[in-house]
Amino acid sequence: LLMDECELFDDYEERLSHRVSHDDNDDDSLGTEGAWDFLARKEKSSHESVEMARDGKTPKRIRDGQFVFIDEESCIGCTQCAQIAPSTFKMIEDTGRARTYSQSNSLDVENAVMACPVTCMHWLSFDELKEMETSRDDGDGRTDHRHFGGSITHTPVHVAGRGSDANHKSSWYHYLKTKCHGSQTCPQRGCYDCPTYAPGENPFFQERHRQAELTRARDFMETGEADKWRKVIEL
Repeated sequence: LLMDECELFDDYEERLSHRVSHDDNDDDSLGTEGAWDFLARKEKSSHESVEMARDGKTPKRIRDGQFVFIDEESCIGCTQCAQIAPSTFKMIEDTGRARTYSQSNSLDVENAVMACPVTCMHWLSFDELKEMETSRDDGDGRTDHRHFGGSITHTPVHVAGRGSDANHKSSWYHYLKTKCHGSQTCPQRGCYDCPTYAPGENPFFQERHRQAELTRARDFMETGEADKWRKVIEL
């Protein structure tokens, strides 16, 4: 079996998407660390645990468009996602809503997103995810978002399906997407989840994605991580 560099990279990505890591795995066949501290990850924003390529800007093992952000203000606490993919999603005790604590591109994550009854789980690029989680956890410098997050929030009108003063609330996801869409940098920012285009169809995103694929492939090759699947012959 002969494979060129692109085929090797795609095969390696397929193996990574189905990887399983154990605490006692000292010889991870995919070149990743065997010991994962899931308790520590649960205390972080998920973007902080994403492994990056050596340029410090490109996600190494998960492609843009495969990161999941949960619009917690729209979550109804059904626990479906946490049951289907417990190594990626958890329930927040004080709010009863779901949150992504460890990003993954596994099939369980896809199934969890499809199972969400209110479609509050959104596929994003890494930059979008970082912006959403940073605003959710630290705010954006404004003081008029008191209705975002926390246990005293009400179900937003787009979820409740009925209008009332209590339900006329937004969320970090909808607020940031509306703000981006109305700015002069849209669609040039190259978001995966761009309101102007279907997911992943933003031409500026597609160019960024093409460059990211090259960066990731180069990183795998230069670090020697993909060598165990590379076959070399002399012609």
